[in-house]
Amino acid sequence: MSSEPADPNPNDTESPSDDASNSPRLTIALPDGSTSVSDAIVTNREMLREPQEHGLATQEEITHLSEAIEGLSSKTQTATAKSEQTQATVDELQDVVEQQRRQIEELQSMVSSLADILGTEAEWETFDDA
Repeated sequence: MSSEPADPNPNDTESPSDDASNSPRLTIALPDGSTSVSDAIVTNREMLREPQEHGLATQEEITHLSEAIEGLSSKTQTATAKSEQTQATVDELQDVVEQQRRQIEELQSMVSSLADILGTEAEWETFDDA
């Protein structure tokens, strides 16, 4: 028996290192001015202690913005509901107008037929012509 490791299978093209090299690697950008991970940690801690000095939102600002967003969300839902009601009303009115248009056309047809029977002509003026 030999204590030497066995030669890897030459037909085996996938190895654990190949899998690791094919998978995307996790990279984290370092904050400006940081040259190492430890510098980045220190910088991030400072940013969390004094967020307003680093252009980050404070807890008070976050709370204020959250409340404002909730208020706007409520107003948006109300406006959406009103818009849907208005659209339903407009759809109803369009149906009524279409029904009345058909009735007017039927009446015009009947009057024209009567005018033909009487030997006269009928002239129609519509809103589109006026």
